[in-house]
Amino acid sequence: MIVIGLMSGTSADGTDAAVVRLEGTPPTLTWDVLGHTHVPHPPALRGEIFACFRPETGNVDRLCRLNFVLGRAFGEAALRAIAEAGLTPAQIDLIGSHGQTVWHIPPGVTQVRRTSESATHLITEGATLQLGEAAVIAEMTGLPVVSNFRTRDIAAGGHGAPLVAYVDALLLTHPTFTRAAQNIGGIANVTFLPPSTDLPDQTDDFFLKSVQSVESAFAFDTGPGNMLIDYAANRATDGALTFDRDGALAARGRADEALLRELLREPYLHQPPPKTTGRELFGAQFGARVWEQGIARGLLPEDVVATLTAFTAASIAQAYRDFLPTMPDEVIVSGGGARNPTLMALLRDQLPGVRVIPSDDVGLGVEAKEAVAFAVLAYETWHGRPGNLPAATGARKPVILGDITPGGQEARGKKQESANRYITHHASRITNHITESHNPATQNIDTVSTLEMVRLMNAEDAKVAAAVEAELPAIAEAIDRIAARMRDGGRLIYIGAGTSGRLGVLDASECPPTFNAAPEQVVGLIAGGEVALTTAVEGAEDDCEAGARDIAALDVGALDSVVGIAASGGTPYVLGGLDEARRRGALTVSLACNRPAPVHELADVIIALIVGPEVITGSTRLKAGTAQKMALNMLSTGVMIRLGKTYGNLMVDVQATNAKLRARARRIVVEAVEDARGRMQEAGCRMQGTGSRMQDTPDDERVSKIQNLKSKIDEEAAANALELCNGEVKTAIVALVNDVTPEEARRQLAAAGGVVRRAIKT
Repeated sequence: MIVIGLMSGTSADGTDAAVVRLEGTPPTLTWDVLGHTHVPHPPALRGEIFACFRPETGNVDRLCRLNFVLGRAFGEAALRAIAEAGLTPAQIDLIGSHGQTVWHIPPGVTQVRRTSESATHLITEGATLQLGEAAVIAEMTGLPVVSNFRTRDIAAGGHGAPLVAYVDALLLTHPTFTRAAQNIGGIANVTFLPPSTDLPDQTDDFFLKSVQSVESAFAFDTGPGNMLIDYAANRATDGALTFDRDGALAARGRADEALLRELLREPYLHQPPPKTTGRELFGAQFGARVWEQGIARGLLPEDVVATLTAFTAASIAQAYRDFLPTMPDEVIVSGGGARNPTLMALLRDQLPGVRVIPSDDVGLGVEAKEAVAFAVLAYETWHGRPGNLPAATGARKPVILGDITPGGQEARGKKQESANRYITHHASRITNHITESHNPATQNIDTVSTLEMVRLMNAEDAKVAAAVEAELPAIAEAIDRIAARMRDGGRLIYIGAGTSGRLGVLDASECPPTFNAAPEQVVGLIAGGEVALTTAVEGAEDDCEAGARDIAALDVGALDSVVGIAASGGTPYVLGGLDEARRRGALTVSLACNRPAPVHELADVIIALIVGPEVITGSTRLKAGTAQKMALNMLSTGVMIRLGKTYGNLMVDVQATNAKLRARARRIVVEAVEDARGRMQEAGCRMQGTGSRMQDTPDDERVSKIQNLKSKIDEEAAANALELCNGEVKTAIVALVNDVTPEEARRQLAAAGGVVRRAIKT
């Protein structure tokens, strides 16, 4: 994907827009910065932003207007970045916009609420506000926008920052060096990155080692960055400068050591991580206080700038000494502070023996880095993956960040073109090889005892349920959307190849006897046709056009739902079928064990069951097949439940086609009738007992009384009812409970949409 990242930092000097090509999945993400553009905010806009930073001037109507004005500024920056990269909007897949932070309240901060008579101290929950309306950006560009990244982390108990830490860990972890990724924007923050070869779990597997590298990183805000320096430079030049260009003012001044020591006693600097801060602490009010103190001490304006520059460098070094497990070998500096030679020289002085370099030296432009980070975070959100680092933010768990604002119709057409490119150029290439990767846990499986062999297999199988659990929201969404279409006459169609295809056909074939579904209601397609159910058909899965033909032969339409099943996520037969289904307006669902994968580009609902490397490398009939079977069980059973095919957990639409199923049908009628009558009796008792002694009866005695009120029914009576109702379990239940004829029971069921619970009288 090609993603635009947009960032306006705490200094609010303009919008950074990065154009980034991203492929793969963490921790083996590949990235290439195609372009970076900085668009300065016009003075009037910057003035309005700063007015909204101040509680006394940032009123509701002003914030409301600024939200849309910033949205237009971000949209214009995105379009300019696209043009300067030599691209068109049609070639871009997604935009990630951080927005402009106007206020940030970390969790647990003490706030003072004043009344005319007293002050109340409150320990707050976290909150944050970023402006820059995503809908405006989407409307201007026609592209989907991910925005509002910080709020979900705060909802999960975190500080909502620093979010760039996750990206630092992905992009900047070194095999042998301990690194600190130090951003110096308005606020300064650090990400500690231990070397990937120096972790507790000594594994030779690169994939697992990379995962551990991401999980072992942590980050926090060290304190002020450029914000206080900018304030002092502005005052020192009577508004002529908005920042200390090239650190020239600080270079001419002399830092006051006594004032610097006093500043380094600021309580925030000694608070252990996780922690975040912002303009609410190190903003204009802090700068004004230091300015007045400095002038009162007889300092020249450039001395105050020098002192605050030294304060930034010293607070960073102090944070390293106090809170990092070890001093880093290398500090990679990004943000505007990396362009201040005076600040960089002071930082090197504060960190003797540590190599301090700008992020330019590792291929990541110092001004572009945060914009690149939000392109990466948007990419992760788009693929349904968490983007926060709980060790950095303090959140209870990893969460998917941000809100997604859809693009316009043009974007839908562009996405279809993107899908076609996948089929044409990438059908046989899988971007992520999790299903084909090596499993170090079973590399010696052929040398152990048989008992140990099956234990190893069982230990790997235990991971399947967790992989399915992680995708339950997507599975639930698929169930609801499929059921909605099937209520209007649509079909559920599975399409797959090999093991995946057989699992789909199996699930489809079990729906008629289990739920009395019509044979054409749930359909399974397999590459190579029916013969492929028992015999491998060479080359069938590689035929993209065959998948499209099989979908077309079913005359798939807008009411249908097509589930593409492919363990790798790149099976051409499945891609061709999903592409044709999407072209015809059907709901498309991808069920794969890789992420990202080509199949996901064609899906309205993405289900990615990441079970990891197989016991036997590449044998996806094992964990991948088990996970797919579990998900298919949930899909078909959940849909049938939503269609009224059960009463409670009883299969009231079962087809009694043999002796076993006839006996089951009788038992279902008995249980359902007794349950329904009991519920009706209980409801009646509750209504009649209002104000009587029944209401005062202990719960266990009351339940016993209600149970005794049930009208019993035996299997002989159930058998007689089934015979009168032509073997229809639902009809027999409604006829017995409502005491009506089979014909009337059928009419009542039809009026209730076939749902027994609705048809039963209350």
